[in-house]
Amino acid sequence: MSAYGKYFLALLALLLVLSGSDRLLAQEPEADRLYRQLMELRSFEQLQNPSNNAADSSSTTIASFFASLQASDEFNENTAEVWAGFFDLTFARDDDGNFSRRLEILSNEGRRQSAAIPPECNDHEQKPFTGHVREAIEVNKARQKYYAGISKGATSKVSLLYTSLEYSLLPITFVFDRWAQKFRKDGIPVLAEDFVAMSGISTADKPLLRRGMLDRAGRRDLRKMLRAWQWKSGLAAARKDFVKVQILALSALHDLRQLELRYQCNLALTIHFVESVGLAARNADRLSHRYAKRTDDFYRAFIAIQISGVRLFSKVDLQAQPFHRAGIGIIVNDLPAIPFP
Repeated sequence: MSAYGKYFLALLALLLVLSGSDRLLAQEPEADRLYRQLMELRSFEQLQNPSNNAADSSSTTIASFFASLQASDEFNENTAEVWAGFFDLTFARDDDGNFSRRLEILSNEGRRQSAAIPPECNDHEQKPFTGHVREAIEVNKARQKYYAGISKGATSKVSLLYTSLEYSLLPITFVFDRWAQKFRKDGIPVLAEDFVAMSGISTADKPLLRRGMLDRAGRRDLRKMLRAWQWKSGLAAARKDFVKVQILALSALHDLRQLELRYQCNLALTIHFVESVGLAARNADRLSHRYAKRTDDFYRAFIAIQISGVRLFSKVDLQAQPFHRAGIGIIVNDLPAIPFP
């Protein structure tokens, strides 16, 4: 992003914050409600600590993201930069004091939006990202009963964490799908091959091959590995070097599988996210060549949200491992195979 672009967005965000922007997105009440809830966190934090510059930085990031949703022109580099910053704040910056609260707000809004859509209206063609996440939620909610039954309710906490994180994605998937529709009207099939149907997943009672757990050192190694991968992959995505993103995904998958073998454990969801990033980067590179780089900025943002979420979702794997030791295949049996590499 150019210095001018950053200055313009920061100025726009500041004006929105100062004005209160009560009807920022009057034509989209869901986005308007979500914006006001997220900004209320900033107001409370400012009251608690008026000198906290991080609150101003967060509010600028949030306001810039919601301001970008009103744009009707092409998805450009500024848009991708703003969205990547918002995803980092929301899903990756777990040292921020409002991190958990922001996730809770997103999750609650996702539940509200999902409940407003009848199951028969799960349109995978027009809303592929939303359709995929909602399908995954329905599968996990259905299997929650089975896993709770064989664990005497002990797995419920893992299931709740997983579905809550999935719901937190829905307010974001809607805006991706809306932009994807604009591309498809121009004959550009973005998001058409980025998701795998849940119909091919294993049965819930499939026996596990590995039943081990990471110890403290293993968890430390996992966190260190994922932080390094996030940083390198985020930088490559920002440069729209989708080949580099694929190479980094391959390297991360090798390291994750070596960690699984060393501890005879399962890191299924973490691997699922990295595979998904690799697949998206491969599709991004293909469409970039085919459509003269018109899709590059959109795919940069699409890859950014997945990179941002990988450490957060890896916590589900860690919470599931004690149940893997008992032979319960929660998470491992609930994910479709992604065709990457």
